[in-house]
Amino acid sequence: METKSQAKGLWKYILLFAVLLASGPTTHFFNQALRGYPLDINYFWTELSPFGLLGGGIYNGNGGVGWKIGKAKATIWNAGNVRSLPELRSFALELANRDRTLNNLPPLQADSALSLASQLHAEDMLDRQYFDHISPDGKTPRDRYLAISTSPLQGVGENIVQGETKGLGLTYREAEKFQRGWMYSNGHRANLLTDKYTKFGYGVVTGANGQIYAVQMFGI
Repeated sequence: METKSQAKGLWKYILLFAVLLASGPTTHFFNQALRGYPLDINYFWTELSPFGLLGGGIYNGNGGVGWKIGKAKATIWNAGNVRSLPELRSFALELANRDRTLNNLPPLQADSALSLASQLHAEDMLDRQYFDHISPDGKTPRDRYLAISTSPLQGVGENIVQGETKGLGLTYREAEKFQRGWMYSNGHRANLLTDKYTKFGYGVVTGANGQIYAVQMFGI
């Protein structure tokens, strides 16, 4: 009887552990759906498979039906090092082009105006504590781009993400995580894999409390 009781108690702990592991990804999955940005169901494999659980936050899976995502460029050797903004921008462009190339699309080119507009929006969201493509004063991604550039683009797209870090600064692990999240989010992936986009900008900022805001912008 004692052995059966111990076994029953062990299974309770195993079940509790499994629920705790799944609660974070499941909450994120439903929150994204409620915001109108549903996630591909294959997202769960990147988080809850043995590769995801033991991968140190740099396992990307293989993608979903009709699309692919590349193997992480962040590794256990470089993922945790604090990076400068130029390094993060260069890495973010590598990640975007990695996934575009895998999906038979032409690579994007860095655009300084799009990067500046992205950076200003990331900083504004942090400063004013909001999270939206439309700023509190009604400015759209295109409005923000035109405010700093005299060369209007035919089209502008934007991806945003909010996260947090417990480290001393921004790393390739976080950039990889954001790219993975965008790729498994149907609407954000549509921006990344739009064949007409040719230009790319990236901005990212972290606050004293560890909040991170990152922005990708795309242009034709």
